[in-house]
Amino acid sequence: MLPMYFDTDHHLTEPPDFWTGRFSKKHADKSPFFMHHPELGPGWSWDGGKTVRPMGVQSVAAEDPRKIGNFKSFEELDPGCYDPKKRIEVMDVDGARACILFPSAVAHFHGFPDPDFYIECTQVFNDAALDWAAAGDAQRIFPAAVMPMLSHDSAVSEMQRCAAKGFKTYMFNLWPSNQPVPTADDDRYFAAAQEIGLTGSVHGFGGGRPTTPPPPPVVRIGVKAVKGMGQLGFSQELVAASRGAGLGITPQLAGFIFSGVLERFPKLKLAMIETSIGWLPYLAERMDALYLQHRWTRDDLKLKRLPSDYLHMIYANWDREWLGVDYRSFIGADTIMFGSDFPHIGSFYPHTRFYLDLLLRNIPLEEQEKLLWSNAARIYGIN
Repeated sequence: MLPMYFDTDHHLTEPPDFWTGRFSKKHADKSPFFMHHPELGPGWSWDGGKTVRPMGVQSVAAEDPRKIGNFKSFEELDPGCYDPKKRIEVMDVDGARACILFPSAVAHFHGFPDPDFYIECTQVFNDAALDWAAAGDAQRIFPAAVMPMLSHDSAVSEMQRCAAKGFKTYMFNLWPSNQPVPTADDDRYFAAAQEIGLTGSVHGFGGGRPTTPPPPPVVRIGVKAVKGMGQLGFSQELVAASRGAGLGITPQLAGFIFSGVLERFPKLKLAMIETSIGWLPYLAERMDALYLQHRWTRDDLKLKRLPSDYLHMIYANWDREWLGVDYRSFIGADTIMFGSDFPHIGSFYPHTRFYLDLLLRNIPLEEQEKLLWSNAARIYGIN
């Protein structure tokens, strides 16, 4: 059996009391709460009970695949999804010595029109996530902070606050300028991020800040309406598939590379999470070919190195890919990490080490150690 590993993709199912008592008096009446909607079922509400965000396929754990459904009460979930001490037990069973912890329910407040409430939501989440991890084991669970991508100043201020609190990483899914591509103004943010030294975890999709609240949690597949991941407009299964193929992250990678961000800030620490890796050699080859052919067409498209060189500066995690592991020499064996996505629908729990053993059994032990521990420990600054 393989040794314990560093899991770079765990998720928190926020418990019912996660937000309780943490908001200021000004925003207390807007605090998200868990409810049982008479029509939509149980879930988190961010708009006073008008809509509900389900959590079923995001809290699967070891559930029988034939019984998985979107709308679940907390009584139906594995406690390891939401209880920090039970999460440590889950990690022990599954073989995870340490994990990076990402949220599940915070996507909603990126679209809030009230800037003060938006900023407070990020602060409340970050403090609550850090407390949740400490209640489990702060030496094993490392939550990712959420930045208020409302302005450069608000984002940098929160990053500094989180660094002082001991965070190792922050989620980077939105350009600070709220534009579809990075702008010159964003350099202030990247300069601060490089100086502060936290790792930017680019989880799944990226892009500009949403300007409207999420739609109700009803998804239409064909002519049949089903209750699903309404904040994204389609099912969690399709979300996982598109992320695993790199479909959500490639525009953001191009933004980092072709805008010159990684050239101007070579010490900026970035990691791609829940994106898989098997597609990276193809992307590197195509970016290099197109750049060499078209670099003369624009004055602002001049890099000192090939795009693939900058791509290799970004760490990336994998889960179940034979080809991704086989292509490690093309991707970069020193920048590949493992992530299970627990307790989401893509997790192997409680059999993760069994699957890892199948994937890695023909790989030298020295390389196994890189893929399962030291690469992640290095980029996240964890001993």
